[in-house]
Amino acid sequence: MFKRYLWVAILLGLHALKGLSQFNPDSIYQTSIHTILIHPVNKPLAIPVISLNEPTPLEISFDDFKANYQDYYYAVELRNADWTAVEMSSFDYLQGFNQNKINTFSVSSISSQAYYHYQFIFPNTQLRPTQSGNYILKVFKNGNMNEIVFTRRFYVTENQVAIAATVQEPFDGQISKTHQKIQVVLDVKKIPFFQTDQISTAVIQNYRYNDAVSIAAPTFIRGSLLEYNSEDKFIFPAGKEARWLDLQNLRLRSDRIADINSKEKTTIISVKPDLSRASTAYYTFNDLNGGYIISNTESLQSENQNDYAQVNFTYIPKDKIPFMGQKLYLSGALTNNILNKDAEMQFDPVLGYYKKSLLLKQGYYSYNYILRDNEGPNLMNDFTETEGNHWETENNYSILIYYKPPGARHEHIIGFGAVNSRQNW
Repeated sequence: MFKRYLWVAILLGLHALKGLSQFNPDSIYQTSIHTILIHPVNKPLAIPVISLNEPTPLEISFDDFKANYQDYYYAVELRNADWTAVEMSSFDYLQGFNQNKINTFSVSSISSQAYYHYQFIFPNTQLRPTQSGNYILKVFKNGNMNEIVFTRRFYVTENQVAIAATVQEPFDGQISKTHQKIQVVLDVKKIPFFQTDQISTAVIQNYRYNDAVSIAAPTFIRGSLLEYNSEDKFIFPAGKEARWLDLQNLRLRSDRIADINSKEKTTIISVKPDLSRASTAYYTFNDLNGGYIISNTESLQSENQNDYAQVNFTYIPKDKIPFMGQKLYLSGALTNNILNKDAEMQFDPVLGYYKKSLLLKQGYYSYNYILRDNEGPNLMNDFTETEGNHWETENNYSILIYYKPPGARHEHIIGFGAVNSRQNW
């Protein structure tokens, strides 16, 4: 009985500690925009983090289906840890002019879907950040900040703390084989005077920013070491290795593809129906943890020579009965890791399955199915019925350390680290 109450407390606590507000930093406001990528140069699966100390720039790219070239500009904006606006002038956290034109573009070739491919690097000689923290990239038209096309989050860090992290089995026997616990130890000796409530630690599992867990109080303090090792804080459902889909060749019917219709202007691809994996035996394989890589087996220039396809996903629930009181979502970078209408699967009562169509660029994709309650104060994202949870699952965890000293007007990010669950094996 005690363990059951403890686990309920864990679930409630995790949502009480969510570090993100209702504002969504990753939004698209123009329907012609597709395949937005933001990542460190040559690291397409890394989260968008740059360092003030040793800046490896971010590469930003996107496709626009509009028939003509557009004048696109970008700007960046510092935000608080909860993504609310800071009360600061951009001159206080940027060096350079904060409205710059995107000059690098190419026109699609040999693809049935016409598009313009835009890209740029940040920071650059025109603009760079001078303060660490949460940032939003804004892309807009015609030099008019009111004509925003899309926004994307990124993080700027400074290396003031050393981070050590491990992935462990939770002590609670009810979840020890289905969940993973993150233990974090910080060495803050470079910050001589601080209160523990001025430092908070956030952990992100596999790019799912909206499921990030943030806590302030460490479990133990030993000199300059802050240890986060509680049994009810950094606990994550382990899930399973992500499902995969190979779209690198739109003429080749790979293992996961049921049908290819190339007769239409846009190729239509039907993915083999997905079923619950909750009761299937666990086995490991290399996956992309919900990410994707744009690539093409028939061309060397994937940026502007990859084509697009309409990809139809289906999920067949048990006995073809819809989930009661819950919505089913297609989760991964292919839906921006956001559980909204664009990711929600629709149930067809005649056919007895859920379906969703996405317009995807050629590449290699990974994804999962997530259930979420329709109502209630704690809208937990749940793999239990669709994927199952196994402690052995390989997962990536990103760790951000926030610090707001007295008198500061925003939270600085004084450390960034990453740990993979396989590092402990």
